[in-house]
Amino acid sequence: MSKYNVNHINTAVSSAAYLRALCSLGTLILICCAVFFLARLGTWFTYARPDQLAGSHDFWRALWIGFQFDVVVIIRLGLVGILVSIICIPLPVAMGNFFWTLNRYLGGLILLMVIWLAMINFTYIGFFNRPIDSFAFSGMNYGARTIWPTVSSLDAFKFRLLICLVATLATFWLYIKIGNKISLSIRTVAVGKTFFISLAVFLPLLAMAVLPRGSLSTSQLSRTHLVVSPDTAINNLVPNGIVAIYYGYQDFRHSTTIEHASDQSGRELFEEFFGFPAANSELFPQFFTHTEHSTLLENNPPHVVLNLVESMAEALLNPTFSGEIDLAGELREHLETDYYFPRFLPAHDDTQKSLMSLLVNTEYSTISHSGYQHIPLQTSVAQVFKKAGYETLFVYAGFEELSNRSEYFKTQGFDDFIGAQRLTELYSEMRTTIWGGEDKFLFDEVYKQLFNYRKGDKPLFIVTLTVTNHPPYKLPLEHRLDLPDIPKHLSSKLQDLPEKSLDTYLYTNDQLGRFITKIKASHLKETTIIAATGDHAIRGMYFKTDERLHEISVPLYLYLPQSYQPSGIVDTQQIASHKDIMPTLYNNALSEARYLNMGRDLLDESTKESIHNFAYHADYVLANDKAYRKSGTTFLPKQLVTADFKLTKTPMTGADELENGRFYNQILDWLTRFQMQQSQAENSPE
Repeated sequence: MSKYNVNHINTAVSSAAYLRALCSLGTLILICCAVFFLARLGTWFTYARPDQLAGSHDFWRALWIGFQFDVVVIIRLGLVGILVSIICIPLPVAMGNFFWTLNRYLGGLILLMVIWLAMINFTYIGFFNRPIDSFAFSGMNYGARTIWPTVSSLDAFKFRLLICLVATLATFWLYIKIGNKISLSIRTVAVGKTFFISLAVFLPLLAMAVLPRGSLSTSQLSRTHLVVSPDTAINNLVPNGIVAIYYGYQDFRHSTTIEHASDQSGRELFEEFFGFPAANSELFPQFFTHTEHSTLLENNPPHVVLNLVESMAEALLNPTFSGEIDLAGELREHLETDYYFPRFLPAHDDTQKSLMSLLVNTEYSTISHSGYQHIPLQTSVAQVFKKAGYETLFVYAGFEELSNRSEYFKTQGFDDFIGAQRLTELYSEMRTTIWGGEDKFLFDEVYKQLFNYRKGDKPLFIVTLTVTNHPPYKLPLEHRLDLPDIPKHLSSKLQDLPEKSLDTYLYTNDQLGRFITKIKASHLKETTIIAATGDHAIRGMYFKTDERLHEISVPLYLYLPQSYQPSGIVDTQQIASHKDIMPTLYNNALSEARYLNMGRDLLDESTKESIHNFAYHADYVLANDKAYRKSGTTFLPKQLVTADFKLTKTPMTGADELENGRFYNQILDWLTRFQMQQSQAENSPE
């Protein structure tokens, strides 16, 4: 056989290897799109309730755009195998066969990613009501020993694990069977002809260059296409697991980068928010204000205790939601006799972000364990109380090292930080779980700190954070609950949550209620202000589309001794959020204290007319009984907020009434970046 014939045969076989790879990619796209489609159907039936969405134009649009994302992501993942196969066309047979085998392994890896990330995304949506996002990456600092028991405690976890294993075996069997047929069907290809180069190589490459854009126009598929509706349940259907985790990682990566905060951009934000230009003097101090002078507060500063309660959902305190079960427990009597704001939103839907927003006034949730962790911020709330002459203390039922909270909050002005390890030393009977200790001992320690106060000592500012009402929902062994049978309507709302999550919710409310009762039964009744709110609402429960605000809302409870109470009537039905807690405490506990002017005193009726009369949440800004859903840096059409804190299903047209509320988080972002670069400039060598 001549050398020409050998080379001709080699090229023909290598060309066949390329066509096999092309056919295999086509098969892979079909299988993966089918898996993603089934995952969307599962999300639709399980979490979105099909009777609400099936007739929606947005629903079908979400499926179509989701399908485009599916095709795009599989082509991009498999493209490298196709390109290598093209390069191998003129190479020897062995190289063609080798890269055909490599293509098959690459396809198997893609299949594995598709199946498992589809299930992870499905479960994530069920618990957080959003696809995989940056929290999945920032939460990794908790470590596998903490994360695994938390995830595995969710209902149907084992069943979903089994589904993934079965789906993996089934799709791999199908993929291998089809691959064998492709290999047998395409053995050699006639080469040297123009049609092979144009049709078999050029056209597929052209298609793969266009399809990953998702469009023939100049606007390619991007994260802006993930929002197709004002309905969260519909938007959750769009990204597949791979797309969701990609954009989640991008957000996480960007959140760890502090960009330059220019004076000009700060002045523009100042004018947009406050409605008038900043003075020509230094800008940063102009974001601060002072409480009024008070002889009472100056001579008799009260203790202030702020309790952040893990997953303290407002909805479960509402009898119309929970039925005949009173999940407020021993907290109920205090909710009925003191200030209780039910139409209240947290800053974020996870603990770390809410903590940083509420106590440090920053949107950089990773700051506590980043390269900037040693920089004290003037926007920290503990600094305000320290400068007012207070002893500051953080008591945490969790472990001190989580997110470096112990050291970081000391940097931010807390004189001491007592976590689960210290509590275990102080209370030998306390048992611990993967997240920390029992909430009972947290409240016991706070009461002891207050009770041991002696006249002449500094007044106390104490922040607490509970952990018992957190997956895996471990109720303390010695604690017994007398819960009646859970009503069917409540049980049906639990969705991915085990029923024992109601036990831990009630347990923590009982402990908080007992703590407040002890305070009121002692001499501390006249000298202690108590506040309580949730770090975020409970996650993993089913809510209707118009109940989105109920799904994310937390309560705000306030107790003020008689002599510290405002003279006017307080509107407890006003809409507010986390940003208003500290200004309320400052103005009712401190005289002439300087603080960040980014919230309002909820006990002062006149503040309803201020620029701060809006509620802020990471997903919503509420103003003038209108809700504006955030989508990146833009806002979707407004929806009316009804008297029972529900959203009208149809977005409203008309003039935008959001005004300054849209700039709230941008100002927090600028303030943090400014302080960071200022600190770096001060500490840099000359």
